[in-house]
Amino acid sequence: MFLCFETLAIQDGEIQNLTYHQARYQRTLQHFYSTHYQAFNFADIVKIPPQYQQGLVRCRIDYNQQDYQIAFYPYQRRQFKRFQPVVCEQLDYRFKYCNREQLNALYQQRQGADEILIIQQGKITDCSIGNLALLRQGEWFTPDSPLLAGTQRQRLLDQQLLQLRSITLNELDLFEEIRVINALNNL
Repeated sequence: MFLCFETLAIQDGEIQNLTYHQARYQRTLQHFYSTHYQAFNFADIVKIPPQYQQGLVRCRIDYNQQDYQIAFYPYQRRQFKRFQPVVCEQLDYRFKYCNREQLNALYQQRQGADEILIIQQGKITDCSIGNLALLRQGEWFTPDSPLLAGTQRQRLLDQQLLQLRSITLNELDLFEEIRVINALNNL
């Protein structure tokens, strides 16, 4: 049984943002298993099959304290034009859990929109498949209270391409564009 997973983007045979994924994986192991775990080096265990050496590929690594499984999938980016706000105060997704039942149930409430905006305590957090970037007057912002601190989000913050901001649902009209960011979707 696997508790959590990492999703890696592989572009033309090269794993993207590997150090960020490795760090989050190790933090997750440490949180759940203290010192009783076997950490694997993603650079050593991810062997990209020949048929996945070209284009954008999604690599999913499910893991627990001592084992892992890896799967590869071709990836096609989706377009997100309409977002449906969904309030869910009790959702805790600080870790990238394999069990996504609650997120999937929230996604079903999108009412014809392409994706949802998860609202907690009146503030925008994330969507069902990643973090958010919102454009205002030429600057990109990301909610300061995400459900999951994503690897792409952290890289963009480190490069100062995103700024943290508390964003309430009432302020949504101040922004010109919303983008979904995750391992496979850069800003």
